[in-house]
Amino acid sequence: MILQDLRFAIRMLRKSPGFTLAAVVTLALGIGGTAAIFSVVQHVVLRPLPYPASDRVMDVNEWAHGTPFAVSPPNFMDWRASNRSFSSLGLYQDGTLTLGGGTEPERIDAVNAEPDVFDALAVRPLAGRLFTRDDARPGAPRVAIVGHDIWQRRFGSDTAVIGRGVTIEGETYTVIGIMPAGFGFPERTSLWVPLIVQPSDVSPNQRGAHYMRAVGRLKAGITPAQAQSDLDAIEQRIAVQYPEKLEGYSTVVQPLLDSMVGDVRLPLFVLLGAVAFVLLIACVNVSNLLLARATTRTGEIAVRTALGAARGRIVRQLLAESLLLSLASGAAGLLLAVWGVRLLVLAAPEDLPRAADFAVNPIVLGFAIVVSLLTGIAFGLVPALASSRADLASFLKDMRRDTSTAGRRSVRNVLVSAEVALALVLLAGAGLAIRSFDRLSRVDPGFDAHDVLTFTIRLPEARYTTTAAAEQFFRELTTRLQQPGIQSAGGIFLPPLSDEGFGGTFYRIDTPGGQREGNAQVRPVTAKYLETLRIPLLAGRRVAPDDRAGGPGVAVISEAAARAYWPGESPVGKRIRIAVSMGVQEGPREVVGVVGDVRTNSLALEPGPVIYVPETQYVADEMTILVRTPDPMAALPIVKTTIASIDPEVAISRVRTMDDAVAASMAQPRFRMTLLATFAAVSLMLAAVGVYGMVAFSVNQRRAELGLRLALGAKPRDLLHLVLRQGITPVAVGLACGLAGAIALTRVMRTLLFGVSAIDPLTFAAVASMLLTVAAVACYVPARRAMVVDPVNALR
Repeated sequence: MILQDLRFAIRMLRKSPGFTLAAVVTLALGIGGTAAIFSVVQHVVLRPLPYPASDRVMDVNEWAHGTPFAVSPPNFMDWRASNRSFSSLGLYQDGTLTLGGGTEPERIDAVNAEPDVFDALAVRPLAGRLFTRDDARPGAPRVAIVGHDIWQRRFGSDTAVIGRGVTIEGETYTVIGIMPAGFGFPERTSLWVPLIVQPSDVSPNQRGAHYMRAVGRLKAGITPAQAQSDLDAIEQRIAVQYPEKLEGYSTVVQPLLDSMVGDVRLPLFVLLGAVAFVLLIACVNVSNLLLARATTRTGEIAVRTALGAARGRIVRQLLAESLLLSLASGAAGLLLAVWGVRLLVLAAPEDLPRAADFAVNPIVLGFAIVVSLLTGIAFGLVPALASSRADLASFLKDMRRDTSTAGRRSVRNVLVSAEVALALVLLAGAGLAIRSFDRLSRVDPGFDAHDVLTFTIRLPEARYTTTAAAEQFFRELTTRLQQPGIQSAGGIFLPPLSDEGFGGTFYRIDTPGGQREGNAQVRPVTAKYLETLRIPLLAGRRVAPDDRAGGPGVAVISEAAARAYWPGESPVGKRIRIAVSMGVQEGPREVVGVVGDVRTNSLALEPGPVIYVPETQYVADEMTILVRTPDPMAALPIVKTTIASIDPEVAISRVRTMDDAVAASMAQPRFRMTLLATFAAVSLMLAAVGVYGMVAFSVNQRRAELGLRLALGAKPRDLLHLVLRQGITPVAVGLACGLAGAIALTRVMRTLLFGVSAIDPLTFAAVASMLLTVAAVACYVPARRAMVVDPVNALR
């Protein structure tokens, strides 16, 4: 019987190629889009981390005022010594290192890690060994572990590289291990060297310095909540001893996967929900198509009933057709999903975690099959039940006409209302995302990003063993870059919009009642940096070339710092002491200027207090150099030649324009907006097609009635108004339901929006008006046909 149903279903679908093609294309759009977005959600959010018992691997961090910050090494040592929840707890610091030995030095994403980090991850090398505690002792021989990609690309997949020396930061390191393919902790890391914790790193003075990260593995039977309570108790004991250092800080223990994808989990599920709405709209559209088709098959169903077919048998036959449609749509949808995933890989922002190697894997394939079957039942069940109620007596009274019953018309109206409501919710979400992105793109970052080239330099430790040598290199580089075609050049440790922070406690030492504590980001800068980015000077002066090491300590502060710590007075001439300076206790500094606020971490975050200090007095071995020139990328060869003339062993990384940096900071909001707008456009098109199809079919079925009305004296415009009114009524109902649904559901997006409310009246009014206009046009086109019905032909 099942084979008979399927064979008959195939014959019926082949007899109606237009209907079949319309249904398959409509459903394929929904199934393909849903499968593509699900593949991203599955790959990023649902797929476990590639570590044994990965649910026990925790990210352990310190938060400042509710925001993830970094870990203070001395605080971490207290956690490790006193906790009862972790079997392993390791400290690490990520960044980049220069790998030599090739045609030219190469900057590699790298990590300084304690041996406990690998214990916490429970990973094993492909070859060789991991770090031991002896490797992490001060003065121990230098060793390194290389990633699988580096091993293949730089060492030709030769396991004999273990035991050989490689040049890292100008020093010779012995390779002791090779990690397996796919391993990268943190993500995209390809090189690991031991983290050697010096006594100065864990001195009490460093409790205000937060610049490292930690990972741990829970003991068997311990929950994250228990570990959180354990570390909270330790942190409270530390706070009693050092209240000024820990004010506003707290520990946070969360699964490593949550830490990695926490910021993107909600946006991805919002996108999955949005594309699910497209699928629902497609199902409603096909249901309406099936209902319309069922009207033309009333005679067939009535004859089947007269010959003894049970209602269940008829429903099964009609469901067989629906399932065939859905499976054909699923196959087409999978093809669309493969293409869609490729497009998503190209469009995905660089900072989307776990974004490499998106693919339609077996899990996504199974998901698509299940979705196809469920949609087949969903869009086929209502038409099948409605069609199986064929009234044999009514049909035999007049076998010349196949007319729709009032009940069937009501079902079609309900489906159109549902379609419009779903489309309005999706349009509202897309409208909010567009308005939010527009507001974000209009935010003033606090600097002029146009015509600026940026790149990062980290000096090899072996070649630059003193702060004087590092200071000399950066001063000479920025001086030599002052040449024709380059307007200015400067450097900073951690540039704006870098999503990184370095800072902590500082003290105002000339306030009444003694010194007072503050908190700010600290940014060492070279002379000309503030001028290069055109950060406005509000009072005093900027960092100058005369601010040298050994001279009077100076600082320039941001407007936010002046507003927070010197309200109502000029901070110029005041003295401060920064609590930590690269592990060295700071002396007093005079505030010599105030400059405008800069968005240090994100355009969406308000500027916080920043203290700029001369790089000559606060030397860092890594700086981001900014070069203002009319054609930034054309200046890159000049930059490389200048660097090579100073030191050919120094490599550059993160080369891009400042405009690209600003664009990258908005990449995730742009990604969400683009996808939501695409889904909304598809839903609008499907809703318009659905409304048009309902009205057009209704006009065609009522030709005799409309002709009779004309014969009895009705004017063509009366028929136009009648058809428009009856077509717009379910649309209006759908708009009302959709507005209520949008108000309820778009609240989920409130944390993803910037500068716009989740129930923004302007957005809701605009999308409702747009949808109503599109629906009215969709009604008007077939309604015009009602005006030209020939009464004679209709009555005949």
